[in-house]
Amino acid sequence: MNGVRHRAIWVAAAAVFLLGGTERPREQVTMWFWGASPEYRAALDAALVRPFNASQSRYELTIEYRASVDNDVRVAVMGGTGPDLIYTSGPSDVTPLARAGKLAPLDAYAQHYGWNQRLLTPVLDTCRQFGHLNCVPLSLESDGMFYSRSLFKERGWQPPADGAGAERIMQQAAASGLYPSATGNKSWQPVNENFADIFLNQYVGPTALAELLNGQGSWTSPAMVTAMTELNRWFAHGYLGGGDYFSLDFDKSLVLLHDHRAAFIFAPTILFQWAPHYFLPADDDDLAFAPFPSLTPDAPYPLYDIGVAFTYSINANSTVKDGAAAVLDRMLSPEFVLQIAKAWPGYWAPPLKAFPSDAAASGIIQTYLQAMQTITLAVAKGNYGFRVGTFFPPATRNVFIRDIEAVWVGEETPEQMLEKAARRFSQEQKLGLVRMVAAPGGPRPGTAANIGPSSQRKTAAPAP
Repeated sequence: MNGVRHRAIWVAAAAVFLLGGTERPREQVTMWFWGASPEYRAALDAALVRPFNASQSRYELTIEYRASVDNDVRVAVMGGTGPDLIYTSGPSDVTPLARAGKLAPLDAYAQHYGWNQRLLTPVLDTCRQFGHLNCVPLSLESDGMFYSRSLFKERGWQPPADGAGAERIMQQAAASGLYPSATGNKSWQPVNENFADIFLNQYVGPTALAELLNGQGSWTSPAMVTAMTELNRWFAHGYLGGGDYFSLDFDKSLVLLHDHRAAFIFAPTILFQWAPHYFLPADDDDLAFAPFPSLTPDAPYPLYDIGVAFTYSINANSTVKDGAAAVLDRMLSPEFVLQIAKAWPGYWAPPLKAFPSDAAASGIIQTYLQAMQTITLAVAKGNYGFRVGTFFPPATRNVFIRDIEAVWVGEETPEQMLEKAARRFSQEQKLGLVRMVAAPGGPRPGTAANIGPSSQRKTAAPAP
C-alpha cells in the first residue's frame, strides 16, 4: 500500500515539474545589428525584443550591436557561423551569401505567415534569388523633396510638380543667399547614387530601365546620356548643395533646412530618422515631404523610385529557424511599424501594402507615416521606378557612385562614365550577379529567371 502511495506521489510531482513547476529554458534567437545609439537601442528593445519575448515562451530574442556588422556578417556566415538572423545592407549584399548556400530559404515561411499577400510584390521580389526567397526587405525608401512649410509660406512658394518650377525656386533661393538645396556626400559617398536614381528614372523611365537591367538595352543610349548630362548641369548650377556638396552631410543639411537657409533637401525617406534631432517638438510639424518633380513631359507625376536600405535573412546553420522566422514576422507587422516610428521614424519601413496610420501621431511622425502611405499606394498602382543601390549589381552600382563624381569635377564625360557602366554590367551578367526585373505593370520574371539557376536546396515547412 505504501509503495502504491509513493508511486502516486512521484507521478504527481513529475506532472507538476513537467507542467510548469520548473520552466523549460528558452531557445536563444540571436540577431546582429549595427552599432546603433542608446536611443535607437531602447526603441528597438521596446518595439521588438520585449514584445516578441512576451508573446511566447519558447524563444528568447537577443540583439548584439556591432559597428562593423556588414563585414562581421560576411566573414562569420561564409565561415559557417554567425547569428540566426542575418543583417545585410540591401539585396545586393544578400546575393553572395545566397549563392554560397549560407541562407535558409524563406518560401515556406512566406506562405505560412502570408508575407506574399502582406508585402508589396515589386519590393519583396528584390529578395528572390536563385529560385528562392532569401531575405525580407525591412526598409522601403524612395527619393523626394524635404522642405520647410514655414519657409515656403514666407516666400510664397508651392511644392513644385515639374523641373522648371523647382529650378525657379532654387534660383530665387540662391539669389537671396540661401542654398538651392542642402545636399552633400561628406563622409558617405553613396549619397551620389540618390541623384542617379532620380535622373535615370526621370529621363530614361522605369520601363526602359527594367529592359536595361534585363540585358535588353544600351547603357549609352541617348536617354542615358541625357540623364547624366542633365544631372551634371544641376551640379554645375549649384542645385546640389550650392557649391558645398562635398562638405555637407544629412545632419548639416537638416540644420540649414530648419534655419530657413536652404530651399530643399533632395533625399530618400530614410532622412526622416535624423529629422527629430533638429525639428524639435515645438516645430516638428514644419518639416514636409513631397515627391520629386517631373523633369520631362513624359515622366509621370508622382513617380517614386523604390529601394531597400537593409534586409534580414535566416542563417542556413541556425537551429532555431522557426523562432527566427517568427521574429521576422513581428518586424513585418503594422504593430511593430507604429511602435518603432514613435522614436525612430524613417528607418524601419517594411513594404506593407497597407502601411499603418496613427491618428494620435503628430509632427514628423505623422508626416513620415503619411509619406509612406502615399508611396506604398503609388507602388501598388505601378507608379514606381528603380533605385540604383537595390536593383543594380555591385560593380555597376559603384560607377554611379564614384564615376558620377568624376563627371561632376570634369575628370570624365557622361559618355565615358556610361561606357564603364556597360562594361561592368556585362561582366556581372556573365558572373550571374544580375537579377531580372519586372517593369511596372509588366509580367513578373519567373522564379528561375531571377539571379542564377534555381537552387537545389529544399525548402522546409515551418514547424507547427
